[in-house]
Amino acid sequence: MCGIIAAAGPLDLTAAVTALHHRGPDAAAVVQEDGVTLGHTRLAIQDPGARSDQPYRDGPVTLVYNGELFNANDVVDLVEVADPTRAWSTTGDTEVVAAALNVLGPEQALPALDGMYGLVWTDARRPGVLHVARDRHGEIPLHVHRGAPLLVASELKAFRALGRRCGKAVVDVEPGEWWELTPAGSIRRHVYHRLTAAPAPELTRETAAPALRRALARSVYRRLVADVPVCALLSGGIDSAAIVHELARHRPGLTCYTARLDPRSTDLRCARETADRLGVTLVEVPVKPPTADDLTHALAVIEQPYKAQVEITWPCLALAAAIHADGFKVTYSGEGSDELWASYGFAYRGIAEHGWYGYRRDLIAAQAVRNFPRVNKAFMAHSVEGRLPFLDPDLVRLALSMPMDVVRDADTPAGRKAVLQAAYADALPASVIRRGKVAFQDGLGLKPAITHALPTPMRYYRAEHSRLYG
Repeated sequence: MCGIIAAAGPLDLTAAVTALHHRGPDAAAVVQEDGVTLGHTRLAIQDPGARSDQPYRDGPVTLVYNGELFNANDVVDLVEVADPTRAWSTTGDTEVVAAALNVLGPEQALPALDGMYGLVWTDARRPGVLHVARDRHGEIPLHVHRGAPLLVASELKAFRALGRRCGKAVVDVEPGEWWELTPAGSIRRHVYHRLTAAPAPELTRETAAPALRRALARSVYRRLVADVPVCALLSGGIDSAAIVHELARHRPGLTCYTARLDPRSTDLRCARETADRLGVTLVEVPVKPPTADDLTHALAVIEQPYKAQVEITWPCLALAAAIHADGFKVTYSGEGSDELWASYGFAYRGIAEHGWYGYRRDLIAAQAVRNFPRVNKAFMAHSVEGRLPFLDPDLVRLALSMPMDVVRDADTPAGRKAVLQAAYADALPASVIRRGKVAFQDGLGLKPAITHALPTPMRYYRAEHSRLYG
């Protein structure tokens, strides 16, 4: 995981690279290639030595890359078929991505990448063009500033460091898209992936539950790749508990982190029970009730004005700080699960209007500007990469294909994840299996503290976001 800043033209990006230091404290560099400027800050996770530092050159391609590739061996095979003389210089995924863009071209390379990423590259065969791409679910933020010259960055802070106001001048690269930016200011968009929901009416609870467990097990296994220590979040809900169950099979002595604000909270009790059942170490991170200034800081970190996102960020910052202080660079989170099952209380309106399959597809897609970049920015504020196993492409495809009566027992909090509950009924504490969906802020006991600090939080967040990033 890293930080990216790039310009579709020659530009001094030093201040922007400094503004993204938290995203990549291990190395930083800026180069001008083929009429564009590429800047990078590195959080070294795969092949952490200097040979994988960026910007990374592979023939005519120069790449800055933020993210992780989870199917590097498959991509290596594709490259070697196209170029049997290919020799590899590193053991990291940066070279694999750069080689794929060079040898296969973006049209073939991007659909082959299974990972979370924001990519920016230049190709000497098309000088002056800045290429940008975002992963299929939008796990990694990638913003484009439409000023002159066009800029691309992992966070809005990089634009502000260059004296750029944001507001309507900024657009996000869409998930599953590859854009070409020119010095003249034009943007040409290409789609390499679109999220779909293909119903599988033949599925039953009895067949879907074990299939889901196998899919999550594969997803976690694919996401184990790292040359640094990893840990996990354990909130007390079934999503993080299922991930920790799968992780603990491969990482003996796994350390997990949970937030503690109200010592009597159900979340905390369930997290402790899960840790005991799975034999993992649980670190309880104290979270203090936030002040208005604290919530402004949370908003500034994630660069969003949305109430739920800002308030969830406050305890996540405490978790990220503790994880970083303990020497971990990677953690795992259950984000994405609630969207797959439409387990939010408000979901019934969307299901009624858009249908069971279409609503969940759209709900996942909508998180490319909400939940997913919030996870990324909150944890990267302390140089920690967040991985989301529920967004594995195979798992997403399976989940979105499930009929509603397979996923749910009833439209009640305890029945909205019945298929996931059935999948892990023998592996997790009964108290966790039986729990319904509870908002993180509620489970932690955070909402009363925020109400005390901010009588009108939504108005406050909009005003602060406009002040900081308008």
